[in-house]
Amino acid sequence: MHWADRGVGRRAAGGWIALFTAVALAATACGGGAGAATHFALRTKNSEPVRIATGPDGRMWFTEFTADRIGRITTSGVMDEFPVPTPRAGPYDIVTGPDGNLWFTEFAGNRIGRITPEGVIREFPLPTAKSAPYGITAGADGNLWFAEQRANTIGRITPTGETTEFPIPYRQPPAPQPFGVAAGHDGNIWFTEQGTSKIGRLTPAGVLTEFPLPSASTPEGITRGPDGNVWFTEHGTSRIGRITPDGVTGEFFLGSKSSPKSIAAGADGNLWFTDLGTNRLGRLTPSGKVTDFAVGGGYRQLEGIAGGPDGNVWFAETHANTVARHSLPPVAAAGK
Repeated sequence: MHWADRGVGRRAAGGWIALFTAVALAATACGGGAGAATHFALRTKNSEPVRIATGPDGRMWFTEFTADRIGRITTSGVMDEFPVPTPRAGPYDIVTGPDGNLWFTEFAGNRIGRITPEGVIREFPLPTAKSAPYGITAGADGNLWFAEQRANTIGRITPTGETTEFPIPYRQPPAPQPFGVAAGHDGNIWFTEQGTSKIGRLTPAGVLTEFPLPSASTPEGITRGPDGNVWFTEHGTSRIGRITPDGVTGEFFLGSKSSPKSIAAGADGNLWFTDLGTNRLGRLTPSGKVTDFAVGGGYRQLEGIAGGPDGNVWFAETHANTVARHSLPPVAAAGK
């Protein structure tokens, strides 16, 4: 991300916009051993797609960090874009909410955005200035939960836009710097603390518990796994971590060149992750078996990843300015 710290413009909160632009696609297929990746180029240059999620309409929705747009693409490759009202907002993470809309964070705009499947956007300013919201997830309580990295806070927003913040206590640097958030099978919110190498657990009522990691690392991406546990990437140690609802952690080493970024559960019952270090996709079974897949030449900067409604894995390639679909190869049953 090139300009996350630059000043951002402001508009009146709650502005609505329904503009959209049809985007021409350039699609290319790339073999990566077993399975294959198909890349869909964005029309807007250097738009930096970073996160992607399955929408309630069966499309994949993604954020364009530098271009200030929310994009959507059908599983066959037809793409649209919707401008975010706030200039230089830096839309980052995105998730389908309990209300049937998409919700996203505005890292530089200090807002939470909501977009309908038809493309109508509304924004909600956050009470803490320059809080830098990053990850967002839909909680079991019917609300949206998000990480405010610079405010060292976990936020909650209702579908109608009412916001509550839960500070993460700390006495001295380093600060927690929460990054990714996920709703666990236990009904709690789990999040990564980049600054303190911890995993946090927050109940819907706001009761916080923190779990230090066995390896000093920078945990980032986090997701609910198919095995009842929560899984996360450890960006600084070439590991993927797993934590049980009771807080017992385990780690899986990926290789010295690995630098895992985002992680998501796939339709095949395994965990899939993007790897900045190897420029490849990774698959991790719940028992810890790792396989990686090439997705194309050149440094692509693989970022966000999500399981699609078509049974494939979709991911954002920030440097390549594309979103991509990886066809899942035949695999043994999950956990084997």
